[in-house]
Amino acid sequence: MPLVRPFVCTVRSLCLGPKPHSQQGRNSTMAHAKHTLSRRTFLRATAFGVAGLAIAACAPAVAPASDSGAESAQPASESATIAYWTFWADRWGEFQQQIVDNYNANNNDGIQVEMLIVPWGDLSVKLLTAVSAGNPPDFTIIGRGEVVEWAVREGILPLDDHIAASSTVKPEDWFEAAWDECLWEGKVFAQPFESGTYAAWYNKALFEEAGLDPNQPPVTWADVDAAAEAITQGSAADGYSVVGFIPWSSRIDLLGWLAGGEWYDAAAQQITATTPENIAAFEWVKQYADQYGGETLERFRQGLGGGDTEDDPFYRGQIAMVWKGSWSLSAKQEYAPDVPFGVHPLPYRGDAGNDSINQGSACVLPVGSPNPDAAYKFLTYMSIDGVAQWVPVAADMVSRRDQTDIYPEVLPDNDEFRGYWQLYNDALGYSHFEPPMPARRFWNDQLQAAIDAVVRGQKSPEQALQDAQDAAQRELDKALGKA
Repeated sequence: MPLVRPFVCTVRSLCLGPKPHSQQGRNSTMAHAKHTLSRRTFLRATAFGVAGLAIAACAPAVAPASDSGAESAQPASESATIAYWTFWADRWGEFQQQIVDNYNANNNDGIQVEMLIVPWGDLSVKLLTAVSAGNPPDFTIIGRGEVVEWAVREGILPLDDHIAASSTVKPEDWFEAAWDECLWEGKVFAQPFESGTYAAWYNKALFEEAGLDPNQPPVTWADVDAAAEAITQGSAADGYSVVGFIPWSSRIDLLGWLAGGEWYDAAAQQITATTPENIAAFEWVKQYADQYGGETLERFRQGLGGGDTEDDPFYRGQIAMVWKGSWSLSAKQEYAPDVPFGVHPLPYRGDAGNDSINQGSACVLPVGSPNPDAAYKFLTYMSIDGVAQWVPVAADMVSRRDQTDIYPEVLPDNDEFRGYWQLYNDALGYSHFEPPMPARRFWNDQLQAAIDAVVRGQKSPEQALQDAQDAAQRELDKALGKA
């Protein structure tokens, strides 16, 4: 684990990849020769970090299939067998298989889906290799934050013609952040699967012990500062037994947005790390490093257990305030149902207002998909009906506006948890999404390096952000063919 992670450990890094399959079924009636991928293109792609995918881990439930997977303009003229490669394994893979089985049993187009589980550590490289060799799966799911990377490298097919012919798929039915993350240069390259947002958690027992009102969660960063000072036990010289809050222990990009900043200008294709708001966010990090000792806090943090496990430091009363994804509610119920806690919107700087991130995965057709027409029918099923079956036991969130009433079966059916779930759902309407740019993984690495330097006292916030911006912009320009 690196010194400072830009994402909490509850976000699983994963890769998608293929294994050879028989190319059964009819050929596409849509011309896609323009999207043929050269080996050179994909070898160049690997230099820009296509392999890294980050999505929230999840699991599905089983519900009856609707007709969304069979909604194309005309029924299939003949049956087709399509290959779906998935990274979900173990019980999650079993749930995915149930979703596939529902589709196979209920679609009216004679389409049969064969699902293949590929270990996530192998998936990306195998997918790259298979697409380059002209032997990809018909369909797969990737992290939404990676859609642009794959689109720029011509590794996935645009879906615009399919969408135009569809009577079911309407972009406005999805939350804007989820849908827009699937776009590149005016074209749609994916349809969202599940989503996840972030909120702030606080340990009510630690608040009470510190003389704080357990029913008054922090609203602003100033409120967080006051609570952290009251709760923290220990010193920079002697170490800590309990820490109130560590600003860099969650997603770093959230800090800029919660300060009112933006990290990227999509229209200009320029990274905007050095805005006053982003600098102010990094000044907040520096404030904690100066007050509590950056190195001491890091030693404390590195000794903590994993998030969303029985050793989660929040459950164990080692840290009082954390920022967690919606999927963490099910882990809390499993590992620490008796720990008193509260959930509230992420605190923000001054009057910046509420913000969060809408992250998740997306359904795509790799370039060279043997049966893109049939595969798109399954893609649409997965992005509408499939996710509706997945959410109840995954405690993930939907991406569509008309599905927010779906409540996870794995969570307690009481006012407290339903209120927390609604809070996460509300964030779908105002959340940011990851900057839609190639070389994003490289940018994340630079942002991490910037935080490391500030925490260690090696650079000022301004210098750290300037260095990150300069390095990432050079890499971005290369990816865009500008340099």
